[in-house]
Amino acid sequence: MAKKTPPTPSLSRRPPAAAWNRVNRSQLAALLGVHPETVTAFLRAGMPVEVQGTRGKESVYDAPLCLDWWRHHHASASAKEVAQTRSYEATAKLNELKLKQQQGELLKRDVVITQGRAYTVGWAGQVRSIARRARQSGIIATPAAEAALADLCRQILTDISSWTTPAAALAAEEAA
Repeated sequence: MAKKTPPTPSLSRRPPAAAWNRVNRSQLAALLGVHPETVTAFLRAGMPVEVQGTRGKESVYDAPLCLDWWRHHHASASAKEVAQTRSYEATAKLNELKLKQQQGELLKRDVVITQGRAYTVGWAGQVRSIARRARQSGIIATPAAEAALADLCRQILTDISSWTTPAAALAAEEAA
């Protein structure tokens, strides 16, 4: 047994619009500030029509209903509204960052840099001491091997210290 789908309400079942609400294509185009052919394109895109026209008989449109459809589908925000929206979004992001900082989820940049430098100095010292510790523990037997390992450690630290963020690399390229 096939499922019956409920009938979709049609515009013809709506109560008739007041006389002043009923407009033809040219009048609706004037209300919307567009060419009458654009109204036809809107109709193909789904704009409601009260009475579909036939050859020799114009279509009749419910002006308030069509204006609502147009606002929903084609109206764009004014420059002032766009600017206000951007301002509200920026304020909201700033407040979210402040809240995360207060909750301890976000640290200030200078704190991260200071702690990162201290950590880096600590492990760099550990890397520099690898060759000496390897010689003392007997892993390396000769002073030449110790010097070679120390040189390798210095090269690794040099490579690590030359790393930059993509933003810093871009800034350096632009400055050159």
